[in-house]
Amino acid sequence: MNNSSILIGNSFPLSLMRREVVIAPVSLADLLEETATRRICSFWGHANTLRAASAATGLDLTPVTARPVLELSPDNLPLFNGQLFTGCWIVSPDYRGNFRPAVGEEVDESKIAGWQILKITWR
Repeated sequence: MNNSSILIGNSFPLSLMRREVVIAPVSLADLLEETATRRICSFWGHANTLRAASAATGLDLTPVTARPVLELSPDNLPLFNGQLFTGCWIVSPDYRGNFRPAVGEEVDESKIAGWQILKITWR
């Protein structure tokens, strides 16, 4: 397991959840506490929201490669760039009004009212 790095992205594919998980809303302070002593491994997938999310969190969420790919280990834990993780942090937008993006739509920053942070922990 990787204790020196934190896995973070804008969403996590449900198709890669193949064992029990706990998903809990957390505060920005919780995220910042975790990132204070750990390196960020970002799999951020939407370039148009990257700047806004980085500004909102005060963190550089830029991935090393564009549209990075997550994998699963033989134990069905997240594997990213050869590193195994038991947890993942998701920073997702809260949209204004009743806005709901179309499938595959890149969302303009003006439609984002704020951000929610979720922590996923694999058991």
